[in-house]
Amino acid sequence: MRRSPSRRQLLQGVSFASIPALAARLGSARSGSPATTSPPTTTATPSSTDAPVDDLDAWLADANGYGGQFRNVGYDDLVEVLVGHPIEGDGYAFDPPAVTVTPGTTVVWRWFDHGGPHNVVAVDGSFDSGDATDQPNETYSHHFETTGEYPYVSEPRRDDGLKGVIRVRKAPESGYPDLDHWLIYVDGWDGTLADRTGLDTVTVTVGSPGNGGNFAFDPLALKCSTGTTVAFEWTGDGGAHNIGFQGDIEKSDIYSESGRHFEVTFDEPGVYPYACYPHEAIGQRGGIVVEE
Repeated sequence: MRRSPSRRQLLQGVSFASIPALAARLGSARSGSPATTSPPTTTATPSSTDAPVDDLDAWLADANGYGGQFRNVGYDDLVEVLVGHPIEGDGYAFDPPAVTVTPGTTVVWRWFDHGGPHNVVAVDGSFDSGDATDQPNETYSHHFETTGEYPYVSEPRRDDGLKGVIRVRKAPESGYPDLDHWLIYVDGWDGTLADRTGLDTVTVTVGSPGNGGNFAFDPLALKCSTGTTVAFEWTGDGGAHNIGFQGDIEKSDIYSESGRHFEVTFDEPGVYPYACYPHEAIGQRGGIVVEE
């Protein structure tokens, strides 16, 4: 199936529904003191006097609920992490355990009523919720301004894998701000465009590893020339996928079987964001930049 976009289909501002932010509900709050109606906020300043985590990957290897990927939460100014979330077996986790945010983000930890008392303590001492508590819906918040990696634990269950990390990074910059905003939530987005200029046909794989499963496109974003046909080839992994572009380009059908099921020829320069509708909420987005 082949589609050719018209000039009206050029990006005029991304209008897909944005991925819902991790819940921003606020309940009782704490910072080593009795709960209040709004969470106190502190600002991270990594300490050079405390022992650092030299190998973050190794440190996270036994973190409960960690599958090897960070959850990117983009430009949200408030992010929630659940404390003591039950996992398969008898363990408990921070959910999500590994999060990438941009400077200026406030992270709120919310307690589950599971696994006994917990607290939230940065390994470098830059934030500390105080004494462990098992009060459900208790919250503790921390504001991150400085880039860096902030591993933290629940002291009572540190040796049982109840650990996590907040990674603070500047948002990737590709030179196309609308595309950067569109892809900020997507695992692996670093601002790099695969250069496919000068080719008549290029292929994008649908259902590649990413976003917690086979929920990614490969390449995630590419640059091609006007007149190029982009062919989308399904791997057959990750369930059923489709391709839906911004604007008037007709979307593909939904396919679960492997094969080349959809093509688009781009005759007009512009930025073309797209997504797999069934998995957009977990980050299956992509983008194509077309140059003359």
